[in-house]
Amino acid sequence: MKLLVCYWIFVGFICLTRSQGEIENVRRIMKELEVIPEILEGPPRELLRIKYDNSLDIEEGEIYTPTELKLQPRLDWSADPEAFYTVVMICPDAPNRENPMYRSWLHWLVVNIPGLDIMKGQALSEYFGPLPQKDSGVQRYLILVYQQSGKLDFDEKKIELSNADGHSNFDVEKFADKYEMAPPVAGNVFQSRWDEFVPELIKTLHGVNE
Repeated sequence: MKLLVCYWIFVGFICLTRSQGEIENVRRIMKELEVIPEILEGPPRELLRIKYDNSLDIEEGEIYTPTELKLQPRLDWSADPEAFYTVVMICPDAPNRENPMYRSWLHWLVVNIPGLDIMKGQALSEYFGPLPQKDSGVQRYLILVYQQSGKLDFDEKKIELSNADGHSNFDVEKFADKYEMAPPVAGNVFQSRWDEFVPELIKTLHGVNE
């Protein structure tokens, strides 16, 4: 019995140490990539785990192609199953990091998510993968999770995938303040640069069908 108790104490210590290491790493990466203080005043409480196409685990700060990131990812964080959450994905570097005149470009916005079940949330903007322009260099992409005070009524207009209007100049902190949400409970940041899938995304954005 004593051995079993010691085992679970050891496992708990390892998990806590790993969690603390993840938190410190995401804080460091967000400061190095200047997400803090350009976009956020402070870091999220925990690292958001992101998995694309059931096989690609996002490592904070790393660079990926738009092809790799084209489908809506799975997200995991320490969610309360009785609480409601908002998930938002933005690019602060549109059209490029040197001249971010469209900061921030909204790629994904789902509200009233019960626990971790994003599919049961209310999609105000369906997932739209990264589309860095050919000469824009590397762009940052940020996914954040906010805990709501409860199930809320959002008066935002739904943004269509086939319409570029509404995606630009989304202020995530202003949005959070409007609905009285505290700083993000989880978050992650990664980067992307142009590949041959971007022209296909642009066609979708402008409603071009061949």
